Formats: sequence, C-alpha cells, structure tokens
Amino acid sequence: MFLLAAAACALVPATPLSSMNRQSWAMENGLPQNTVHAIAQTSDGYLWLGTEAGLVRFDGVQFAVFDRASKPALPDNDVRCLLAASDGALWIGTADGLARLDHGTVTVYTTANGLPANAIHGLVMSGNDMAIIETVAGTVGIRGGKILPPMEDMPVVEDAANLTVLLSNGEFASASLGRLELLRNGHKVAQFSTDIELPGSRIQTLLADREGALWIGTNRGLARIVDGKPEFKVDKLPVTDPLASASIVSLFEDREGNIWIGTETSGLHVLRDQRFLSIGAPEGLSSDETTALVEDGAGKLWIGTNGGGLNALRITKEDWGNSAGLATSYVVPDVLLSKVILSLAPARGPDDIPALWVGTPDGLNRVRGSAVDSFTSADGLPDDFIRSLLVDRDGSLWVGTRHGLAHWNFSPDGRTVVRRKTFTHADGLGNDLVGALARDTHGDLWIATLAGLSRLSGGKITNYTTADGLSSNVITALHPRGDGTLLIGTEDRGWNLWDKRGFHPVQGGSDHAAIHAILDDGVGHLWFATGNGIARCDAAGLSTNACPNWIEFGIADGLRSRGMSTNGHPAAWRSADGRLWFATPKGLIAVDPAHFPVNTVPPPVSIERFTIDDADQALHAADSLLSVESGRVHFEFDYAAMSFTAPQKVRYRYMLEGFDKAWTDAGSRRTAYYTNIPPGTYTFRVQAANNDGVWNTTGAALRFELRPRFYQTIWFYVLLGLALILLIILALRYRLRRAEREFGAVLAERSRIAREIHDTLAQGYVGVSVQLEVLSELLRRNRLDAAQTQLDSTRETVREGLADARQSIWALRSQDAGETTLPVRLRRIVEQASGNGLDARFNIHGAYRAFDTATEQEILRIAQEAIHNGKSHARAPHLWVRLDYIPGEAALEVRDDGQGFVPPVADGRVESPPGHYGLTGMRERAEGIGGVLEVESSPGEGTAVRLRIPVRKDALMDVPRDAKEKS
Repeated sequence: MFLLAAAACALVPATPLSSMNRQSWAMENGLPQNTVHAIAQTSDGYLWLGTEAGLVRFDGVQFAVFDRASKPALPDNDVRCLLAASDGALWIGTADGLARLDHGTVTVYTTANGLPANAIHGLVMSGNDMAIIETVAGTVGIRGGKILPPMEDMPVVEDAANLTVLLSNGEFASASLGRLELLRNGHKVAQFSTDIELPGSRIQTLLADREGALWIGTNRGLARIVDGKPEFKVDKLPVTDPLASASIVSLFEDREGNIWIGTETSGLHVLRDQRFLSIGAPEGLSSDETTALVEDGAGKLWIGTNGGGLNALRITKEDWGNSAGLATSYVVPDVLLSKVILSLAPARGPDDIPALWVGTPDGLNRVRGSAVDSFTSADGLPDDFIRSLLVDRDGSLWVGTRHGLAHWNFSPDGRTVVRRKTFTHADGLGNDLVGALARDTHGDLWIATLAGLSRLSGGKITNYTTADGLSSNVITALHPRGDGTLLIGTEDRGWNLWDKRGFHPVQGGSDHAAIHAILDDGVGHLWFATGNGIARCDAAGLSTNACPNWIEFGIADGLRSRGMSTNGHPAAWRSADGRLWFATPKGLIAVDPAHFPVNTVPPPVSIERFTIDDADQALHAADSLLSVESGRVHFEFDYAAMSFTAPQKVRYRYMLEGFDKAWTDAGSRRTAYYTNIPPGTYTFRVQAANNDGVWNTTGAALRFELRPRFYQTIWFYVLLGLALILLIILALRYRLRRAEREFGAVLAERSRIAREIHDTLAQGYVGVSVQLEVLSELLRRNRLDAAQTQLDSTRETVREGLADARQSIWALRSQDAGETTLPVRLRRIVEQASGNGLDARFNIHGAYRAFDTATEQEILRIAQEAIHNGKSHARAPHLWVRLDYIPGEAALEVRDDGQGFVPPVADGRVESPPGHYGLTGMRERAEGIGGVLEVESSPGEGTAVRLRIPVRKDALMDVPRDAKEKS
C-alpha cells in the first residue's frame, strides 16, 4: 500500500478516457522492449521503466538503457519492480538480484549479501526509511545499506492476488484477481467485477490519482472509477482503442498529474489532460474544414464550412468533453446559395425569432427558423462574394464584399430593406476589399481593408496605414474592448493596440505572426487564432508595447492542426457560457478558460553529458570543481528538463558564467556548444520552462576550471611585462648612448673645425701678416724688386691659405693626384716655412706606407702646427722634420733649437698654455687617429714634438708605396 504525494495538477475526472490527449512509445520509438513491468519517478524528475531488456531512463524525448553490459551495470536485464526513495536513489528489483542506483553509482545486493533469494518480486518503502524487499523466498528490509531480518511490523508488499490502494478521500480500494471492492471506514460501499463492470478477466494493477479517481489495469484493458455522487461511475475506453484490449501491467501518476501505462506487449502509453476539445467530421460535422462560427440568441452554435454547408451545435455542461454526435448538419443545397460559408452574423428576426445571416461566394442568405431568404447583387449588393457581416445595434446590417461595404436598413418588422448605401474607395474607403468589421464602445465602425484600417465616425471616413503606426496594411482581425481600445490583427506583422491616441504594435511572440481572430475570455486573458495555432497572453498586463506571458498552443497541446481558418469571419467566437471556439481546417476547437488546467510544476533540469574535445567527462555535483587540462578547445553540454505534459514545448536558456554576459535562449535545443574559451573558472547554468511557460530558475549547474597553458599564466604575463620593461630600458639606454655618441661627434666636429681654423686660417693669417710686415719694410726702404718678389710670395701664401680653409671646411682634399702623399705634402710645408731666418729641413726614412686620407690629414696638421710653433713662438734658427716608417708604426718628429718652454700638463696630458689652443689640438688629433703625442721642451733648450702612430689594417691604403726622400 502506498500514498502518493500531492501535486499541483492532475487529470480532470470529468474528461472521458476517450477524449484525453494520448501518446505512446514502443520498440520502434526507442524502447528496448515492449513489456513495461514497472514505472517510477525519482526526485530529479526522470521517469524510470522496468522492462525485460533492462532499466530505461526517460526524459520525455530520449531513452537511456541500463543493463548488464552498461556502465554502471545491473545484476540482470529482467527488471520486475522499481522503488523511488525519498533521498533520490532508485531501488531496482531484477530476476537475479537487487540494485540501488544513486547518482550514477550502482550497488548490488544478492544472496551473498544476505538476501533470501535473488529473484525480486516487490519493493515498498516503510515509514522509517527502510526499503522492504519481497523475494521468492521471503521478505527482508534494507536500511543504511544493511539487510535486516523480517520483523512483525514490516509492511506487506502487494502482489497481483492482493492489491490495495488508498484514495485521496480516505477510501480504500482492495482488489483480488477478478473483484474490486471500495471500502469506507471498513465498510464496503461498492463492488466491481471483471467481465461485468470492468474489462478483462484479471485485475493486474491499481492506481489512485490525486483527484480521487481509481485506475484499474486488467489483462484486457484500462478502466477508471470516479465517485460521481451518489454513485460511482466506471469509464472505459471504446473497443476500437488500442488500450481497450491491451494487458495493463503497471500504472503510475507523475508529478504533473499525467497517467503512465505500462503494457505487456504494447509498450508505454501516457494519458494527459485534453485542454482543447476538438469537434470535426468524426463528431458529426459535415466537414472538417470550418470557416466561421457564431452563437445565436437561443444558445445554438452555428458553424460554417468550406463545402459542407452550415452546421448547428449545442453542447451542455454535461456534454463537455464528449462531443461525439452532437453536431447537426444544415446543408440545404436548394435553399442556401452555396455550400461554402464565408461569413456569419446572428440577428433577431420578426417576432423576436433568432435569425442568422449567412455570407457565401454566391450571395447572402437569411435563415429564420425554417425560412431562408436570399440576396444577391441583383438586390443591391455591391458584390455576391460576402466576406464579412455585422448586425448593428439598430438592427441594420453591414455587408463587406470585394467591391465595397454595404449598409442595409430594414423595416420595423425586419422583412424589407428600406435603405441601401454602399461605401467604396470613391467615398473615402481605404480599399474596396473589405474584411473584418467591428463597432467600438464609442459608436465608431472600424473596417478592415486590404490597404489599411478605416474608421466611420459621424458619417466621415478616416483611413489609417503603416504611416500612422500600424505594423501592416493588411488587416485580418478586429476586437473592440470595453475600455474603448481596439485590438487589430494583421496578416504577417502581429497585432496592434489602438489606445484612442494612436496605434502601437505589440511586441512579443507574435511579432511576425498572422493574427486571424482575437478574443477576450473575460477571466484575464486574450486569445488569438494565429498562423502557428492558438495563443494566449495576460490581458491585465497589456501595454502599448507588450502583452506578458505569451503562450502558444499547438499539436503537442492536443490541437489537431496548427492551421486556423483564414477565409471566414468571424473565425473565433466566445459563447454565452464563456467558452471559446476557433474554426480550423481540421474541425472546430473549443476551450473552457474557466477550467483550463495550467501546468504550474517547474521542470527539473539535469545536465546529462559533458564532453571536451568529444571525450566524455565524469559529471560532478554543482558545488564541486572539475579541472580541465590546458589546450582544450571544444566544449559540449547536453541537458534535459523533465516535463512530460508537453515535452516538445519545453524551452531552455543557458549561460556560461565567466564567459557569457547574458542568457542564451536555446528554444527546444538540448545541447550547448562553446569553442576556444580562454582559461579560467566557469559555471555552466541551464534553466527550463514547461509547456505553460513556468520556469525552473534554479536549474542545473556544472563548474569547471580550464587550466591555462604556460603562456597564459599570470607568471608568464608578469615575466613578459618585466621583459618589456627591460626592453624599454635597453631601448632608452641605446637612445641615450646614441645621443651621447651624436653629441660627442658634434663636439669632435666642433673641435676639428676649431683645429682646422687654428691650423689653416689662423696660421695663414699669421703668415700673411708677417709677410705684409716684410713687404711694408721693403717698401719703406724703397727696395721695389724685393718688394715685388715679397708681394708675389704673399699672394701665394693667401692662395694656399684659402685652399686650406676650403679643404678644412668642406673636407676636400687636394685635387693634385700626384701630390696627395704625406711625405710630399710635408716636404712642401717645410719648404714654405724655410726662410726669413729659419733653416727648415725634412727627412724621411723607411718604406712608405700610405695611411687613409683622414689619418694622413691629421698627421699633416700636427706637423703643420708644430712647425708653426717653432717658427712663430720659439723663434728657432733651425728646425728639423723627420718622418720614419718602421715596422708596426710610423713616427713623426718636429724639433727646433728655439727658446723652449715648460709644457703645461693636466691629468698627465700635455695641454696648451692659457689663451692658446695649439698643443691641445695636436693632442686631440693624435688621439683621434690612435697615436701618441709627446712634447719635450725646456727653456733655452729647444722643443721636440714626437708623434707615434701604430699601423692599423683599416688605416692603410690598398696600394702601398715605397718612397725615400732626403733633403
């Protein structure tokens, strides 16, 4: 015996079994075997099936099979009974042992662990969390993983010969093989027998649902007993139903109230609430293709069809849910102008008799009782194709056609048309093709046309199009509301709200849907006939841009078709009893908004599979962290939500925290993919909504850490930053050194220029000055010939000084290729210095080796400065210049026997006396070419300047020369 927990929804007892929504699965649909011995549902929402080919897990869409060969493995494939424990575990009784499945781990119990036998016949949970196991050799209990011996107070496990269940009203149902008794307070209140009230010859299983109904599975079908008060009512399936002859071996009610049926050879079946009533040709309509419908003043529903004429229908409260044979066909080919009905409108006829206007492609009919009147274009209609009809408050009739809108007024008795007026495009109508018509609470007539919406107010027509805010110019539905607003459906751009100030397209699930009809159910919802089926939203939350909780209903909800009537007006109707009716190509759809079961159970969500680069990963609890090695690229998450009322309508959204900024709407897709995500810690979250839009906001989660590669670690970036800083420092130091070198070069160049000026221009000016003084003295003595000679010498000196200046400034060299050698140039300088009391001589020793031009230029300038000093400052009578080429170096000596001086020395180096630059310039020139300058002098002893230049390969010219010259 067991008692089911309460839930938010269950099957309505008043709905006949034959009218319930049905679905079935067999081996062709994924079941491993068609015998379903047991059904259970664990706390995570999964449905578990016990078959002879293994244990089956079902999420509403896919089956997963566990058997002896699977991981985890079961002790046997023949699963005979199941028990879902309160801790989320599942007990599995097989033909060869007991198993406990908990979070993917299977624990097996056999005779080796203390079971009386391995063949398990039954399982039940006691009140103290002890599992009771019935084997072929006796009963034992298991608590905390330990097998306990039988005790006197152990519950009895049911078997086919003794079935007992507790109903929600406190009654007991007890069944033997062929008899069922209902007991109240220990007294029998009803008895039912197989082959009489119940189908079959043997009762095999019982189930008490949450509504107090008792379900009986027999060897020949299914039955349900409902307390109809004062007597019990037995509901059976019609003999043509597949379940009417099936052997029912298991019954189960899930948390959403659906009834699951396991059969012996016909697989798995489920019964769901039928929220929509379908009425078509099988229920008595002359045609499934319904076009328009209205209710007359007598409460009769009239249904127009496409080719089947007119039908009348009346359904009472007692008939609701069982509409078979209730429709009456009203096809009078000789009376109605056509069997194709395009539009309908109820009216009051003479003597207050209900009347009906019927629009057809061939004209207009008025049905009053048994009398039928006909009107065509010959009677003043603008066209015979009657697209829409509206009976106004004064009893007049508005007729929409392809060629304009007609308005007919009738005589007081309603028999005669006394005034006719037609509105066309020429009268201001937006278009001559007229569709839906509606009169709002302000008395304005709204006219849907092919070119927008027209409003007739006070005899004046105003047209509105997309330029005025409408989402489309093709208007297909109109619904005036009591607050003066108007709802406007369009062909392909959803619907709009007129709030007495303007038009506002309403956003949501209908943005691009076709709206063929709009109804207000009076209990807080708006209903729509759309291009995708039937839809509903909350009228209370309607604003100028949204209607909340938009839900669409389709085949998964019990509709025979998602198509709605598109060529009739009105295509939907709210009857006086509050029911809503929709015309479709597959019959009439009815819904009772006041008794519309809503699935309020949030669907449990589970992450079923996690793969990285196509390799399956072990799933952990949401609070644990899975470590993933670096370099992984492809991540795949498979998830499922367990909602069995309409699994096809379950919607998902997911987010990878740490990567995604917002939720991703996945629709019905059950897999999420990510590639090339950066290293870090992530949490994958998934949420789901059931068929009625109720979200499980807790959902399921999986945390993992993608470890970084070495070049993605923080230490790598720190080192990279340090290296970058070091590189910047080196670059700055390089630039600084380069600037220093450039600055040194500038200083060297300035020094060179200073030396050049001193050694060329200054000395030339001095020489010119001396010669001019000599010239002046010769002229004073009137020695003209000598003066002429001196003048020529002075001019030559000026020319040579100018050439030296030009060579120094522009770094030019002598153009005389034959006089470019150092010895030749030295000889010329010595010869020029000789005279005027100075005897200068030049000697060269060794084999001549040519230096590069810059080196020879510096040697020449040093010699020139030394000669100038000996001549100008030392006032020497004799001066000797010697150039030696010896192995490894060249040596230059300039020696005089003048008055001498004490050479100033600073930091161990010879420097010029204050106010002079010669010695300093000579030393800098020597250092610039890698030479060593020595100056020896003392007062009265003369001066010797010696220069030694090491011979460097890079300082030698390509072609050596041998030269010896003495003078």
